[in-house]
Amino acid sequence: MKTFFTCLLSGALLIGMAFTAEAAKPIQFAKGKSSAAVSGKIKGSDDVDYTLRASAGQTMTVDFKASKGAAYFNVLPPGSSGEAIFIGSNEGNNFKAVLPSDGDYTIRVYLMGGAKDSDKPVSYTLKVGIPASKPASASKDNSGTAVAEKACLAAVAEKVGVSVNKLKVIEVLGAEAGIGVTIQVPDATAPWSCLSDKKGNVQGASFTGSEGAM
Repeated sequence: MKTFFTCLLSGALLIGMAFTAEAAKPIQFAKGKSSAAVSGKIKGSDDVDYTLRASAGQTMTVDFKASKGAAYFNVLPPGSSGEAIFIGSNEGNNFKAVLPSDGDYTIRVYLMGGAKDSDKPVSYTLKVGIPASKPASASKDNSGTAVAEKACLAAVAEKVGVSVNKLKVIEVLGAEAGIGVTIQVPDATAPWSCLSDKKGNVQGASFTGSEGAM
């Protein structure tokens, strides 16, 4: 009988713990909108997760404001067990990047230092957006764009040691400084960014994620 009640008590404790763990909150844009703002409060060691479904090649932006203290957010890619493509405590309160894969991205809000130890609630606001952008194919008619794209593909292929045929152009943007080409590399956690002029002179090509995640 004692064993029965011990098991029953243990089961009740586990159920109680499950109910205290807050589920991730999905972010959805209103019809015709490309962004949404959410607000909340956080305290102690309780993380708050928000999820947003997005596709590879889309650009995500996150702007974060907290009322006080060391409050931050991370961005986790689909399927992550904790690894982040953006760490707010190191990189600040604003995130903008071309997404590497399809799926549910997690925006995790958390506290550090005295704000975490004080166990006092901290208010925050997140503004999350996926701005509409022209697909890469829509920009290819511009003069010199195709030349810049080809040059950037070759430059990135040389840096990562893979065939050009395995690379994918996900965005091409023209600017005064040149033509920016965003390229997805197989198995990379983030895309590469390349800048070239209209004649195909590459001015630079770099990985947009952390070096350890290449």
